[in-house]
Amino acid sequence: MIIAQSYEELLKKNRKLVFIDVRSPMEYKEAHIPGAVNIPVFSDIERKVIGTLYKEQGKKEAIKEALKVAGPKVYDIYMEIEKYIKKNTEIVVYCSRGGMRSSTIVSLFKEFSLPIVKLSKGYKGYRQYLNEKLPEMIGKIEFISLYGKTGSGKTKILKILEEKGYDVLDLEECANHRGSLLGDIGLGERYSQKFFESQVLKRILSFRTNTVIVEGESRRIGNIVMPMYLYDKILNSRKILIETQLKKRIGIIKEEYLKENYSKEEIISCLWKLEKYIGGKQITEHVENVKKDEFDIVIRNLIEKYYDKVYMTKNRVFEKEFHNENEGKCAEQIIEYLFQEK
Repeated sequence: MIIAQSYEELLKKNRKLVFIDVRSPMEYKEAHIPGAVNIPVFSDIERKVIGTLYKEQGKKEAIKEALKVAGPKVYDIYMEIEKYIKKNTEIVVYCSRGGMRSSTIVSLFKEFSLPIVKLSKGYKGYRQYLNEKLPEMIGKIEFISLYGKTGSGKTKILKILEEKGYDVLDLEECANHRGSLLGDIGLGERYSQKFFESQVLKRILSFRTNTVIVEGESRRIGNIVMPMYLYDKILNSRKILIETQLKKRIGIIKEEYLKENYSKEEIISCLWKLEKYIGGKQITEHVENVKKDEFDIVIRNLIEKYYDKVYMTKNRVFEKEFHNENEGKCAEQIIEYLFQEK
């Protein structure tokens, strides 16, 4: 008997859950449950062939092909799943809709007495839970938003607050993007919209309180667009301003963007995205300075002639202003202001 449980039911369990995504690599790459391990039953090409058979020759022929392809892989799939079996751990297998792929794996491996269940309705069921519950969860949160010009140290301050045990929603981390036109330098592949939303849900499920500190963001974070129910909450949240001197801001940006193994080619490519805002002549000068490692000049110029001008157009009312000379001290001042009894 196949045991199938919904995502909501699984969250109530007092066991560690290991999600096994048996969809194809491309399906997994587009979006998956955060932390899920991809152990595909079919490759991308195999899935396409089986799907075509289903459309052209019917379900029976598609199933025959699926069995022929999956059969020789059973041992390898079992050995991969076995790696994640530990004490007080339950294996949750899912495919796209809770159909043939996950049902086959669960029914077969359950006979081997593995602690394994099927995610009801598969990834589609998970998305249904997210779409229904995430707006409700966010609606109950009191957000406190940190604002500040580019390089003010907001992300560093958020990390310190999180390390001290306060609930923090780092939207840039959820999006794998820093928010600006140059914000994906050094971060690898972009996340999809669905995976961003999954990252937000994962963090909210981990919160212990309804008071959450977040960085004030534009609605668009790179290629990600915040859902209106989240963006509206941030717009209407309590707002704190972080002020940081220009010299320190330049240092923060250098530290963040010029990490080990940074690519000058990637930086130069991203700089050209700003051409329509500051002109080709200015970009050419920036490119030459990057080639000569004159990063301070480039960063200062971009801050003064582009980023600060963009930021100044956004009129907001802040309940408190903090000066960031040291992120640790600034975080302590914010904690004292927000959480310590008067």
